[in-house]
Amino acid sequence: MIPFRLHFKQKRNNDELQASRLKAHRFRLALTTILFVMLCAVSSRAEDLNVRISIISLSPARVKIEGERSSGARAWSFRNIYAGAMNLGERIESLSLSDANGASVAVRKLAPGEYEAVSAATRFSYEVKMDAPDFDSDASHVSWLTKMRGFFMLGDLLPLSNEKGAAKMSGVVQFVSLPEKWTVATSARAEAESRFDVDDVDKAVFFIGQDVRRRQQRVRSMEFEFVTSGEWAFSDEDVASMAVNILKDHAETFGGVALNHSMLILAPFPHAVGADNWNAETRGNTVTLLAGKSPSKTAALAQLSFPLAHELFHLWIPNGLALDGNYDWFYEGFTLYQALRAGIRLNLLSFQDYLNAMSKAYDAYKSVTNRDKGSLLDASLERWTVSPVLVYNKGMLAAFLYDLTLQKQTKGKRSLEDVYKELFRLYRNSEARKDGNAAVLSVLNSTGDMKEFTHRYIESAGAIDLPAAIAPFGLQVDAGGVRSHISVAASTSGAQRDLLRKFGYNEKTYAVVGHGTKR
Repeated sequence: MIPFRLHFKQKRNNDELQASRLKAHRFRLALTTILFVMLCAVSSRAEDLNVRISIISLSPARVKIEGERSSGARAWSFRNIYAGAMNLGERIESLSLSDANGASVAVRKLAPGEYEAVSAATRFSYEVKMDAPDFDSDASHVSWLTKMRGFFMLGDLLPLSNEKGAAKMSGVVQFVSLPEKWTVATSARAEAESRFDVDDVDKAVFFIGQDVRRRQQRVRSMEFEFVTSGEWAFSDEDVASMAVNILKDHAETFGGVALNHSMLILAPFPHAVGADNWNAETRGNTVTLLAGKSPSKTAALAQLSFPLAHELFHLWIPNGLALDGNYDWFYEGFTLYQALRAGIRLNLLSFQDYLNAMSKAYDAYKSVTNRDKGSLLDASLERWTVSPVLVYNKGMLAAFLYDLTLQKQTKGKRSLEDVYKELFRLYRNSEARKDGNAAVLSVLNSTGDMKEFTHRYIESAGAIDLPAAIAPFGLQVDAGGVRSHISVAASTSGAQRDLLRKFGYNEKTYAVVGHGTKR
Protein backbone atom coordinates (compact mmCIF):
# COMPACT_ATOMS: atom_id res chain seq x y z
CA MET A 1 0.00 0.00 0.00
CA ILE A 2 1.24 3.49 -0.82
CA PRO A 3 1.57 5.59 2.37
CA PHE A 4 -1.05 8.26 1.97
CA ARG A 5 -1.29 11.77 3.36
CA LEU A 6 -4.54 13.33 2.21
CA HIS A 7 -4.37 17.07 1.70
CA PHE A 8 -8.08 17.63 1.12
CA LYS A 9 -7.58 20.63 -1.15
CA GLN A 10 -10.48 22.10 -3.03
CA LYS A 11 -10.18 22.27 -6.79
CA ARG A 12 -10.90 25.99 -6.33
CA ASN A 13 -8.92 28.32 -4.09
CA ASN A 14 -9.52 31.99 -3.31
CA ASP A 15 -13.26 31.40 -3.68
CA GLU A 16 -14.42 34.38 -1.64
CA LEU A 17 -12.22 36.77 -3.65
CA GLN A 18 -13.38 35.18 -6.88
CA ALA A 19 -17.00 35.61 -5.81
CA SER A 20 -16.64 39.31 -5.04
CA ARG A 21 -14.94 39.91 -8.38
CA LEU A 22 -17.73 38.03 -10.17
CA LYS A 23 -20.50 40.05 -8.55
CA ALA A 24 -18.80 43.31 -9.53
CA HIS A 25 -19.09 42.35 -13.20
CA ARG A 26 -22.71 41.34 -13.27
CA PHE A 27 -24.46 44.69 -13.74
CA ARG A 28 -22.12 45.91 -16.48
CA LEU A 29 -22.27 42.60 -18.31
CA ALA A 30 -26.07 42.50 -18.14
CA LEU A 31 -26.33 45.77 -20.04
CA THR A 32 -23.91 44.74 -22.78
CA THR A 33 -25.51 41.30 -23.06
CA ILE A 34 -28.86 42.88 -23.99
CA LEU A 35 -27.27 44.69 -26.91
CA PHE A 36 -25.27 41.64 -27.93
CA VAL A 37 -28.36 39.42 -28.05
CA MET A 38 -30.10 41.97 -30.28
CA LEU A 39 -27.19 41.80 -32.72
CA CYS A 40 -26.98 37.99 -32.88
CA ALA A 41 -28.23 36.24 -35.97
CA VAL A 42 -31.14 33.84 -35.60
CA SER A 43 -30.41 30.44 -37.10
CA SER A 44 -30.51 26.76 -36.23
CA ARG A 45 -27.55 25.79 -38.38
CA ALA A 46 -24.32 24.54 -36.93
CA GLU A 47 -21.33 26.82 -37.33
CA ASP A 48 -17.82 25.92 -38.46
CA LEU A 49 -14.49 27.63 -37.95
CA ASN A 50 -11.21 27.42 -39.86
CA VAL A 51 -8.47 28.66 -37.54
CA ARG A 52 -4.71 29.23 -37.69
CA ILE A 53 -2.74 29.82 -34.49
CA SER A 54 0.76 31.30 -34.37
CA ILE A 55 2.91 31.79 -31.27
CA ILE A 56 4.31 35.30 -31.53
CA SER A 57 6.28 35.33 -28.29
CA LEU A 58 6.88 33.21 -25.21
CA SER A 59 7.96 36.12 -23.02
CA PRO A 60 5.65 37.91 -22.92
CA ALA A 61 3.29 35.08 -23.81
CA ARG A 62 1.39 36.12 -26.91
CA VAL A 63 -0.31 34.35 -29.81
CA LYS A 64 -2.00 35.42 -33.03
CA ILE A 65 -5.26 33.80 -34.14
CA GLU A 66 -6.79 34.26 -37.56
CA GLY A 67 -9.39 32.42 -39.57
CA GLU A 68 -12.86 32.31 -41.02
CA ARG A 69 -16.30 31.35 -39.76
CA SER A 70 -18.97 29.74 -41.93
CA SER A 71 -21.58 32.44 -41.39
CA GLY A 72 -21.22 36.20 -41.28
CA ALA A 73 -21.95 38.05 -38.04
CA ARG A 74 -22.15 41.58 -36.69
CA ALA A 75 -21.99 40.48 -33.06
CA TRP A 76 -18.63 39.04 -32.01
CA SER A 77 -18.19 37.60 -28.55
CA PHE A 78 -15.39 35.90 -26.60
CA ARG A 79 -15.78 34.14 -23.27
CA ASN A 80 -15.08 36.50 -20.38
CA ILE A 81 -15.83 34.26 -17.37
CA TYR A 82 -15.27 30.56 -16.96
CA ALA A 83 -15.40 28.49 -13.76
CA GLY A 84 -14.68 31.57 -11.64
CA ALA A 85 -11.79 32.81 -13.81
CA MET A 86 -12.65 36.32 -14.94
CA ASN A 87 -11.57 39.07 -17.32
CA LEU A 88 -10.71 36.52 -20.01
CA GLY A 89 -12.08 38.85 -22.66
CA GLU A 90 -9.48 41.47 -21.73
CA ARG A 91 -6.80 39.23 -23.21
CA ILE A 92 -8.14 39.81 -26.74
CA GLU A 93 -6.38 42.65 -28.57
CA SER A 94 -6.21 44.14 -32.07
CA LEU A 95 -9.34 42.48 -33.42
CA SER A 96 -9.79 43.13 -37.12
CA LEU A 97 -12.63 41.82 -39.30
CA SER A 98 -13.38 41.48 -43.00
CA ASP A 99 -16.17 40.09 -45.12
CA ALA A 100 -16.16 37.05 -47.38
CA ASN A 101 -14.59 39.10 -50.18
CA GLY A 102 -11.76 40.34 -48.00
CA ALA A 103 -13.07 43.88 -47.56
CA SER A 104 -12.30 45.36 -44.16
CA VAL A 105 -15.24 45.71 -41.73
CA ALA A 106 -15.12 48.33 -38.98
CA VAL A 107 -15.62 47.00 -35.46
CA ARG A 108 -15.99 48.60 -32.01
CA LYS A 109 -15.57 47.18 -28.52
CA LEU A 110 -18.66 47.18 -26.32
CA ALA A 111 -17.26 45.45 -23.23
CA PRO A 112 -14.58 42.90 -22.38
CA GLY A 113 -14.99 40.17 -24.99
CA GLU A 114 -17.95 41.86 -26.72
CA TYR A 115 -17.67 43.58 -30.12
CA GLU A 116 -20.02 45.08 -32.73
CA ALA A 117 -19.21 45.15 -36.46
CA VAL A 118 -20.87 47.67 -38.80
CA SER A 119 -21.78 44.84 -41.17
CA ALA A 120 -21.61 41.05 -41.31
CA ALA A 121 -18.04 39.75 -41.20
CA THR A 122 -16.66 36.24 -41.62
CA ARG A 123 -12.88 36.65 -41.47
CA PHE A 124 -11.05 37.58 -38.30
CA SER A 125 -7.61 38.27 -36.90
CA TYR A 126 -6.56 39.16 -33.35
CA GLU A 127 -3.89 38.63 -30.73
CA VAL A 128 -4.25 37.04 -27.31
CA LYS A 129 -2.21 37.70 -24.18
CA MET A 130 -1.46 34.21 -22.86
CA ASP A 131 0.13 34.95 -19.49
CA ALA A 132 -0.46 32.31 -16.81
CA PRO A 133 -3.44 33.14 -14.57
CA ASP A 134 -2.78 34.95 -11.30
CA PHE A 135 -4.62 32.28 -9.34
CA ASP A 136 -3.20 28.77 -9.49
CA SER A 137 -6.76 27.50 -9.02
CA ASP A 138 -7.57 28.77 -12.54
CA ALA A 139 -4.64 27.08 -14.26
CA SER A 140 -6.43 23.88 -15.32
CA HIS A 141 -9.46 25.79 -16.59
CA VAL A 142 -8.10 28.45 -18.94
CA SER A 143 -5.46 28.90 -21.65
CA TRP A 144 -1.90 29.92 -20.77
CA LEU A 145 1.62 29.72 -22.12
CA THR A 146 5.11 29.70 -20.58
CA LYS A 147 8.63 29.27 -21.98
CA MET A 148 8.33 25.48 -21.53
CA ARG A 149 4.70 24.52 -22.25
CA GLY A 150 1.14 25.70 -22.46
CA PHE A 151 -2.55 24.88 -22.73
CA PHE A 152 -4.85 26.09 -25.49
CA MET A 153 -8.49 25.76 -24.37
CA LEU A 154 -10.33 26.76 -27.53
CA GLY A 155 -13.44 27.67 -25.56
CA ASP A 156 -11.79 30.81 -24.19
CA LEU A 157 -9.68 31.62 -27.28
CA LEU A 158 -12.06 31.46 -30.24
CA PRO A 159 -15.18 33.53 -31.05
CA LEU A 160 -18.37 32.17 -29.56
CA SER A 161 -21.15 31.01 -31.84
CA ASN A 162 -24.00 33.35 -32.74
CA GLU A 163 -26.10 30.50 -34.04
CA LYS A 164 -29.25 30.15 -31.97
CA GLY A 165 -29.93 26.51 -31.17
CA ALA A 166 -26.55 25.27 -32.42
CA ALA A 167 -25.40 22.44 -30.16
CA LYS A 168 -21.71 23.13 -30.76
CA MET A 169 -19.14 24.66 -33.07
CA SER A 170 -16.76 22.48 -35.01
CA GLY A 171 -13.82 23.31 -37.21
CA VAL A 172 -10.24 22.85 -38.28
CA VAL A 173 -7.40 24.19 -36.13
CA GLN A 174 -3.83 24.50 -37.34
CA PHE A 175 -0.75 25.54 -35.38
CA VAL A 176 1.27 27.32 -38.06
CA SER A 177 4.16 28.52 -35.93
CA LEU A 178 5.60 26.64 -32.97
CA PRO A 179 8.95 27.04 -31.17
CA GLU A 180 11.63 24.57 -32.19
CA LYS A 181 11.19 21.04 -30.76
CA TRP A 182 7.68 21.81 -29.52
CA THR A 183 4.91 19.32 -30.25
CA VAL A 184 1.13 19.22 -29.82
CA ALA A 185 -0.96 16.69 -27.89
CA THR A 186 -4.75 16.59 -28.15
CA SER A 187 -7.60 14.12 -28.37
CA ALA A 188 -8.82 15.84 -31.56
CA ARG A 189 -8.28 13.99 -34.84
CA ALA A 190 -5.05 14.91 -36.63
CA GLU A 191 -5.55 15.69 -40.33
CA ALA A 192 -1.88 16.43 -40.84
CA GLU A 193 1.08 17.57 -38.75
CA SER A 194 -0.13 20.35 -36.41
CA ARG A 195 -3.55 20.39 -38.16
CA PHE A 196 -6.58 19.01 -36.33
CA ASP A 197 -10.27 18.37 -36.94
CA VAL A 198 -12.26 19.53 -33.89
CA ASP A 199 -15.78 18.19 -33.31
CA ASP A 200 -16.64 20.52 -30.43
CA VAL A 201 -14.61 23.71 -30.01
CA ASP A 202 -15.82 24.30 -26.47
CA LYS A 203 -14.41 20.95 -25.27
CA ALA A 204 -11.14 21.00 -27.20
CA VAL A 205 -7.87 21.00 -25.22
CA PHE A 206 -4.41 21.30 -26.80
CA PHE A 207 -1.26 20.74 -24.75
CA ILE A 208 1.93 21.97 -26.37
CA GLY A 209 5.54 22.26 -25.30
CA GLN A 210 8.97 20.72 -25.11
CA ASP A 211 9.46 17.05 -24.29
CA VAL A 212 5.79 16.11 -24.63
CA ARG A 213 5.65 12.36 -23.97
CA ARG A 214 2.75 10.04 -24.79
CA ARG A 215 1.76 6.49 -23.83
CA GLN A 216 -1.26 4.59 -25.16
CA GLN A 217 -3.12 1.65 -23.70
CA ARG A 218 -6.53 0.05 -24.11
CA VAL A 219 -9.04 -0.15 -21.26
CA ARG A 220 -11.83 -2.46 -22.36
CA SER A 221 -13.15 -0.78 -25.53
CA MET A 222 -11.65 2.63 -24.70
CA GLU A 223 -8.34 3.85 -26.12
CA PHE A 224 -6.55 5.66 -23.29
CA GLU A 225 -3.62 8.01 -23.78
CA PHE A 226 -1.39 9.46 -21.07
CA VAL A 227 0.49 12.68 -21.87
CA THR A 228 3.03 14.53 -19.76
CA SER A 229 6.15 16.69 -19.89
CA GLY A 230 8.83 17.80 -17.46
CA GLU A 231 10.64 15.87 -14.78
CA TRP A 232 8.83 14.03 -12.00
CA ALA A 233 9.91 11.83 -9.09
CA PHE A 234 8.01 8.95 -10.69
CA SER A 235 8.19 7.41 -14.15
CA ASP A 236 5.60 7.90 -16.88
CA GLU A 237 4.80 4.20 -16.56
CA ASP A 238 4.05 4.62 -12.83
CA VAL A 239 1.30 7.16 -13.48
CA ALA A 240 -0.03 5.51 -16.63
CA SER A 241 -0.33 2.19 -14.79
CA MET A 242 -2.11 3.82 -11.84
CA ALA A 243 -4.52 5.61 -14.20
CA VAL A 244 -5.29 2.40 -16.10
CA ASN A 245 -6.03 0.53 -12.88
CA ILE A 246 -8.34 3.32 -11.76
CA LEU A 247 -10.12 3.37 -15.13
CA LYS A 248 -10.65 -0.39 -14.94
CA ASP A 249 -12.15 -0.02 -11.48
CA HIS A 250 -14.44 2.78 -12.64
CA ALA A 251 -15.53 0.72 -15.66
CA GLU A 252 -16.44 -2.06 -13.26
CA THR A 253 -18.43 0.37 -11.11
CA PHE A 254 -20.43 1.69 -14.07
CA GLY A 255 -20.65 -1.56 -15.99
CA GLY A 256 -18.80 -0.30 -19.05
CA VAL A 257 -16.82 2.56 -20.55
CA ALA A 258 -18.45 5.84 -21.51
CA LEU A 259 -16.11 6.98 -24.29
CA ASN A 260 -14.16 5.43 -27.13
CA HIS A 261 -11.10 7.53 -26.46
CA SER A 262 -9.81 9.50 -23.48
CA MET A 263 -6.68 11.45 -22.65
CA LEU A 264 -5.00 12.30 -19.35
CA ILE A 265 -2.60 15.26 -19.39
CA LEU A 266 -0.34 15.64 -16.35
CA ALA A 267 1.65 18.87 -16.21
CA PRO A 268 3.36 21.12 -13.68
CA PHE A 269 1.69 24.37 -12.63
CA PRO A 270 2.82 27.45 -14.57
CA HIS A 271 4.13 28.90 -11.28
CA ALA A 272 6.01 27.24 -8.43
CA VAL A 273 3.60 25.68 -5.91
CA GLY A 274 3.77 23.36 -2.94
CA ALA A 275 4.20 19.64 -3.52
CA ASP A 276 0.72 18.87 -2.18
CA ASN A 277 -1.12 21.23 -4.58
CA TRP A 278 -3.27 19.95 -7.41
CA ASN A 279 -5.86 21.44 -9.73
CA ALA A 280 -7.85 19.65 -12.40
CA GLU A 281 -10.63 19.71 -14.93
CA THR A 282 -12.22 17.05 -17.13
CA ARG A 283 -13.40 18.64 -20.36
CA GLY A 284 -15.06 16.32 -22.84
CA ASN A 285 -12.78 13.27 -23.06
CA THR A 286 -9.68 15.10 -21.78
CA VAL A 287 -8.55 15.16 -18.14
CA THR A 288 -6.16 18.01 -17.34
CA LEU A 289 -4.33 17.53 -14.03
CA LEU A 290 -1.78 20.03 -12.74
CA ALA A 291 0.31 18.93 -9.76
CA GLY A 292 3.03 20.22 -7.52
CA LYS A 293 6.32 18.34 -7.50
CA SER A 294 7.55 16.20 -4.62
CA PRO A 295 11.13 14.87 -4.42
CA SER A 296 9.76 11.58 -3.07
CA LYS A 297 8.36 9.07 -5.55
CA THR A 298 6.18 7.42 -2.93
CA ALA A 299 4.75 10.70 -1.65
CA ALA A 300 4.19 12.03 -5.17
CA LEU A 301 2.27 8.96 -6.30
CA ALA A 302 0.22 8.96 -3.11
CA GLN A 303 -0.69 12.59 -3.69
CA LEU A 304 -1.77 11.86 -7.27
CA SER A 305 -3.97 8.87 -6.46
CA PHE A 306 -6.94 10.78 -5.05
CA PRO A 307 -7.29 13.51 -7.74
CA LEU A 308 -6.74 10.88 -10.43
CA ALA A 309 -9.53 8.70 -9.08
CA HIS A 310 -11.84 11.70 -8.83
CA GLU A 311 -11.13 13.31 -12.21
CA LEU A 312 -11.14 10.09 -14.23
CA PHE A 313 -14.58 9.40 -12.78
CA HIS A 314 -15.81 12.50 -14.65
CA LEU A 315 -15.29 10.72 -17.96
CA TRP A 316 -18.45 8.83 -16.97
CA ILE A 317 -20.26 11.46 -14.94
CA PRO A 318 -21.11 14.09 -15.95
CA ASN A 319 -19.31 13.83 -19.32
CA GLY A 320 -20.61 10.43 -20.36
CA LEU A 321 -24.28 10.92 -19.44
CA ALA A 322 -27.10 12.79 -21.19
CA LEU A 323 -27.89 14.88 -18.10
CA ASP A 324 -28.00 18.66 -17.76
CA GLY A 325 -28.42 21.20 -14.99
CA ASN A 326 -26.69 22.07 -11.76
CA TYR A 327 -26.33 18.72 -10.03
CA ASP A 328 -22.74 19.46 -8.99
CA TRP A 329 -23.47 18.22 -5.45
CA PHE A 330 -23.59 14.73 -6.94
CA TYR A 331 -21.00 14.64 -9.71
CA GLU A 332 -18.51 16.54 -7.52
CA GLY A 333 -19.35 15.88 -3.86
CA PHE A 334 -20.59 12.28 -4.19
CA THR A 335 -17.80 11.55 -6.67
CA LEU A 336 -15.14 12.77 -4.23
CA TYR A 337 -16.49 10.15 -1.87
CA GLN A 338 -16.57 7.48 -4.58
CA ALA A 339 -12.92 8.25 -5.40
CA LEU A 340 -12.03 7.33 -1.81
CA ARG A 341 -13.88 4.04 -2.11
CA ALA A 342 -12.01 3.29 -5.34
CA GLY A 343 -8.73 4.10 -3.58
CA ILE A 344 -9.46 1.52 -0.89
CA ARG A 345 -10.35 -1.16 -3.43
CA LEU A 346 -7.12 -0.50 -5.33
CA ASN A 347 -5.06 -0.57 -2.12
CA LEU A 348 -4.03 3.05 -2.60
CA LEU A 349 -5.76 4.13 0.62
CA SER A 350 -6.31 2.53 3.99
CA PHE A 351 -9.55 2.42 5.96
CA GLN A 352 -8.15 5.08 8.29
CA ASP A 353 -7.28 7.29 5.27
CA TYR A 354 -10.94 7.00 4.34
CA LEU A 355 -12.08 8.05 7.81
CA ASN A 356 -9.52 10.87 7.92
CA ALA A 357 -10.84 12.27 4.65
CA MET A 358 -14.36 12.33 6.06
CA SER A 359 -13.04 14.07 9.19
CA LYS A 360 -11.47 16.80 7.07
CA ALA A 361 -14.66 17.18 5.04
CA TYR A 362 -16.64 17.56 8.27
CA ASP A 363 -14.30 20.25 9.58
CA ALA A 364 -14.48 22.11 6.26
CA TYR A 365 -18.28 21.91 6.31
CA LYS A 366 -18.44 23.25 9.88
CA SER A 367 -16.20 26.18 8.94
CA VAL A 368 -18.81 27.64 6.55
CA THR A 369 -20.99 30.44 7.92
CA ASN A 370 -24.72 29.84 7.37
CA ARG A 371 -23.82 26.41 6.04
CA ASP A 372 -27.35 25.08 6.40
CA LYS A 373 -29.35 28.03 5.11
CA GLY A 374 -30.08 26.15 1.89
CA SER A 375 -30.10 22.67 0.40
CA LEU A 376 -27.37 20.97 -1.60
CA LEU A 377 -29.46 21.73 -4.68
CA ASP A 378 -29.26 25.42 -3.78
CA ALA A 379 -25.51 25.21 -3.13
CA SER A 380 -24.92 23.78 -6.60
CA LEU A 381 -26.55 26.83 -8.18
CA GLU A 382 -23.95 29.01 -6.44
CA ARG A 383 -20.96 26.69 -6.74
CA TRP A 384 -18.60 29.25 -8.29
CA THR A 385 -19.70 32.16 -6.11
CA VAL A 386 -20.55 31.36 -2.50
CA SER A 387 -20.95 27.60 -2.00
CA PRO A 388 -17.96 25.63 -3.34
CA VAL A 389 -17.10 24.21 0.09
CA LEU A 390 -20.64 22.97 0.58
CA VAL A 391 -20.84 21.38 -2.88
CA TYR A 392 -17.66 19.41 -2.24
CA ASN A 393 -17.69 18.78 1.50
CA LYS A 394 -21.36 18.59 2.44
CA GLY A 395 -21.91 16.60 -0.74
CA MET A 396 -19.12 14.23 0.28
CA LEU A 397 -20.56 13.81 3.78
CA ALA A 398 -24.02 13.15 2.36
CA ALA A 399 -22.54 10.43 0.13
CA PHE A 400 -20.75 8.91 3.15
CA LEU A 401 -23.98 8.73 5.15
CA TYR A 402 -26.02 7.53 2.15
CA ASP A 403 -23.63 4.66 1.48
CA LEU A 404 -23.55 3.59 5.13
CA THR A 405 -27.34 3.83 5.44
CA LEU A 406 -28.05 1.95 2.21
CA GLN A 407 -25.61 -0.86 2.96
CA LYS A 408 -26.95 -1.27 6.49
CA GLN A 409 -30.54 -1.23 5.20
CA THR A 410 -29.86 -3.88 2.54
CA LYS A 411 -27.35 -5.89 4.62
CA GLY A 412 -24.58 -5.04 2.17
CA LYS A 413 -26.48 -6.10 -0.95
CA ARG A 414 -26.76 -2.54 -2.33
CA SER A 415 -24.34 0.38 -2.21
CA LEU A 416 -23.71 3.78 -3.78
CA GLU A 417 -22.01 1.96 -6.65
CA ASP A 418 -25.40 0.63 -7.69
CA VAL A 419 -26.60 4.21 -8.12
CA TYR A 420 -23.80 4.98 -10.57
CA LYS A 421 -24.38 1.75 -12.45
CA GLU A 422 -28.09 2.50 -12.84
CA LEU A 423 -27.48 6.09 -13.95
CA PHE A 424 -25.08 4.80 -16.59
CA ARG A 425 -27.60 2.23 -17.76
CA LEU A 426 -30.42 4.76 -18.03
CA TYR A 427 -28.68 7.85 -19.41
CA ARG A 428 -25.57 6.76 -21.28
CA ASN A 429 -27.25 6.59 -24.68
CA SER A 430 -30.37 8.64 -23.99
CA GLU A 431 -31.60 10.45 -27.08
CA ALA A 432 -33.15 13.32 -25.11
CA ARG A 433 -31.18 15.01 -22.37
CA LYS A 434 -32.75 14.97 -18.91
CA ASP A 435 -32.52 17.16 -15.82
CA GLY A 436 -29.62 15.89 -13.73
CA ASN A 437 -31.12 16.64 -10.32
CA ALA A 438 -34.39 14.85 -11.09
CA ALA A 439 -32.61 11.87 -12.63
CA VAL A 440 -30.11 11.40 -9.80
CA LEU A 441 -32.67 11.84 -7.02
CA SER A 442 -34.94 9.31 -8.69
CA VAL A 443 -32.17 6.70 -8.80
CA LEU A 444 -30.96 7.50 -5.27
CA ASN A 445 -34.49 6.94 -3.99
CA SER A 446 -35.21 3.81 -6.02
CA THR A 447 -32.00 2.01 -5.03
CA GLY A 448 -33.35 1.59 -1.50
CA ASP A 449 -35.85 3.08 0.92
CA MET A 450 -33.96 6.38 0.91
CA LYS A 451 -36.58 9.10 0.25
CA GLU A 452 -36.47 10.38 3.81
CA PHE A 453 -32.67 10.54 3.64
CA THR A 454 -32.48 12.44 0.33
CA HIS A 455 -35.21 14.85 1.43
CA ARG A 456 -33.34 15.65 4.64
CA TYR A 457 -29.77 15.93 3.41
CA ILE A 458 -30.11 16.88 -0.28
CA GLU A 459 -33.44 18.53 -1.02
CA SER A 460 -33.79 20.37 2.29
CA ALA A 461 -31.51 22.58 4.36
CA GLY A 462 -30.76 19.75 6.76
CA ALA A 463 -27.77 20.09 9.07
CA ILE A 464 -25.31 17.22 9.37
CA ASP A 465 -24.72 16.20 12.98
CA LEU A 466 -21.98 13.74 12.15
CA PRO A 467 -21.35 12.28 15.64
CA ALA A 468 -25.04 11.33 15.94
CA ALA A 469 -25.35 10.24 12.31
CA ILE A 470 -22.46 7.75 12.34
CA ALA A 471 -22.96 6.27 15.82
CA PRO A 472 -25.42 3.58 14.59
CA PHE A 473 -22.69 2.27 12.28
CA GLY A 474 -20.09 1.72 15.00
CA LEU A 475 -18.17 4.92 14.29
CA GLN A 476 -17.49 7.92 16.48
CA VAL A 477 -16.14 11.46 16.27
CA ASP A 478 -13.53 11.65 19.00
CA ALA A 479 -13.93 14.54 21.42
CA GLY A 480 -11.22 17.12 21.99
CA GLY A 481 -8.55 18.60 19.76
CA VAL A 482 -8.66 21.31 17.15
CA ARG A 483 -9.62 18.92 14.36
CA SER A 484 -12.23 16.20 14.21
CA HIS A 485 -11.12 12.58 14.18
CA ILE A 486 -13.37 9.71 13.18
CA SER A 487 -12.58 6.25 14.51
CA VAL A 488 -14.22 2.90 15.14
CA ALA A 489 -16.06 2.88 18.46
CA ALA A 490 -14.52 0.91 21.33
CA SER A 491 -17.63 -1.25 21.56
CA THR A 492 -19.16 -2.48 18.31
CA SER A 493 -21.66 -5.19 17.52
CA GLY A 494 -21.03 -8.04 15.13
CA ALA A 495 -23.41 -6.49 12.59
CA GLN A 496 -21.55 -3.17 12.79
CA ARG A 497 -18.21 -4.85 12.27
CA ASP A 498 -19.59 -6.80 9.30
CA LEU A 499 -20.79 -3.53 7.78
CA LEU A 500 -17.49 -1.72 8.32
CA ARG A 501 -15.58 -4.59 6.73
CA LYS A 502 -17.33 -3.73 3.46
CA PHE A 503 -15.63 -0.34 3.68
CA GLY A 504 -12.14 -1.75 4.27
CA TYR A 505 -12.14 -2.23 8.03
CA ASN A 506 -9.89 -5.02 9.31
CA GLU A 507 -9.66 -5.75 13.03
CA LYS A 508 -6.20 -7.28 12.63
CA THR A 509 -4.67 -4.05 11.41
CA TYR A 510 -6.90 -1.62 13.26
CA ALA A 511 -6.84 -1.60 17.07
CA VAL A 512 -8.74 0.87 19.23
CA VAL A 513 -6.64 2.49 21.92
CA GLY A 514 -8.66 4.87 24.09
CA HIS A 515 -10.09 7.50 21.76
CA GLY A 516 -7.36 7.10 19.16
CA THR A 517 -6.35 4.50 16.66
CA LYS A 518 -3.24 2.81 15.45
CA ARG A 519 -2.67 0.60 12.42
